[in-house]
Amino acid sequence: MIFLSFFILITSFIFSVGQLFFSKTDKITDIQIILLICLTLYILIRITYFMRIIYVKIHNPAFIFITSFVFLSFLGSVLLMLPTSTVKKISFIDALFTSTSAVCVTGLVVLDTAKDFTYFGKVIILTLVELGGLGILTITSFFSYFFRDGFSFREGIYISNFLNTKTTNNVLSLAVKVVMFTLIVETIGTLLIYFSINRNFIETDSPLFFSIFHSISAFCNSGFSTLSKGLYSESVRFNYLLQFIIACLLILGGIGFNILFNFFTYIWITFKKYFYRVFKEEYFRYPAHIVTLNTKIVVFTTFILLFFGTIFYYFSELHFSLIEHPSFTGKWVASFFSSATSRTAGFQVLNLNKWTPITILFTIFLMWIGASPASTGGGIKTSTFALALMNVISLSIGKNRLEIQRKEISSETVRRSFAIIILSLIVIYISILIILFLDPKKDILSISFEVFSAFSTVGLSLGITSNLSNGSKLVLIILMLLGRIGVFNIMVGLLKNRINSHYYYRFPQGNILIN
Repeated sequence: MIFLSFFILITSFIFSVGQLFFSKTDKITDIQIILLICLTLYILIRITYFMRIIYVKIHNPAFIFITSFVFLSFLGSVLLMLPTSTVKKISFIDALFTSTSAVCVTGLVVLDTAKDFTYFGKVIILTLVELGGLGILTITSFFSYFFRDGFSFREGIYISNFLNTKTTNNVLSLAVKVVMFTLIVETIGTLLIYFSINRNFIETDSPLFFSIFHSISAFCNSGFSTLSKGLYSESVRFNYLLQFIIACLLILGGIGFNILFNFFTYIWITFKKYFYRVFKEEYFRYPAHIVTLNTKIVVFTTFILLFFGTIFYYFSELHFSLIEHPSFTGKWVASFFSSATSRTAGFQVLNLNKWTPITILFTIFLMWIGASPASTGGGIKTSTFALALMNVISLSIGKNRLEIQRKEISSETVRRSFAIIILSLIVIYISILIILFLDPKKDILSISFEVFSAFSTVGLSLGITSNLSNGSKLVLIILMLLGRIGVFNIMVGLLKNRINSHYYYRFPQGNILIN
């Protein structure tokens, strides 16, 4: 760890010397960007080292999971208040809001990211987005894998909780795969974005930094942009190739790492099968059940939401916000982009002020569902919604258990899905009431949209975020943390160890009249 930190500092020093002797312009250069990234990496390494010292001494995985996000939010707010981070002085509540929005990969903003933050401030935001998307524990384990002698069983439990795995076997290698896969996808995304934009027309001093920023922001489903109007800016509003690339990054980041790895395993084994058959004339036997039931449910639900969402946006906004997109292809790409971003990220290529009420309500529904488990997105998750819906259908046809493709879903999983749904609705309803009380002049539809967006860590807004009172901003901050961590996870972390004697007894069953 010390060697890596020293290497990062030496790299930063070399780039600083190069900038000092060879730069002849006052504009930001790629060398300065790399310098800022190197210094940020050094800070990141020291943070992960500090966090590792802390979490090996605490015995509650859920508590560590919660405090890591809270710690990053406050640390980010302190860094964003530095004079080198902002163009002008900002308040603590605005710094905390921006930091929490980045850590929780939301994208709601109360300041103009393009104009109010310096390049150093933008790099801080980008670092918080990456840490929030992957999780500080995952990144800490990544560094531990290369620069420490293994890891403890307790650390394995922490990482398995964050990555949503049932076992601690090979969990450290899984964390490494997550980080490596993320870096590879973000690098490819950066190159694709860089070559898809008009570098002479775009509103930025550095197209490279623009590409890096939006690739990371898209894959982590955060929705932050270095353009004042986001992707609705005139320089990229009609760049449909860029929109398609970012939409694909959003889907990859929001579908879940377990799903992606399971899917790639299936592709690899299929390729291996045909390779053996064609070149070796041997029969390669498939392992049983390569594609898990979880993968099938998540992929099917995601496809249905994307497909019908695209159709809905096209027909509901055809004569409204889609009018400014002249081509037939452009309208469908913008509709597809809106369907993808409404569940996970805060990017938008349509004018939300022209949206019809039915489009707004449909978007609220998509935001509430959100992304998939073990992903960088929020919401109640696609699998939770799918299980709850299938359980309703199962009860309607007279079954007392939920069966999917000849497999029975455990009652604990079904109960958990309904608990997550009920808790989310309770928290959202209470938050709407509080903000209505604090900002009575705002209309209820805009407030509801804002609350659903914050809780589901989406980042879309009807334009009222910066005009809310400090009390309402604080409510949204808490909502973003609750949405990223999970209300149910917080309750488990606080109550599970206190109520653990129910395994040793059972009471007689009691019947309660329902409906």
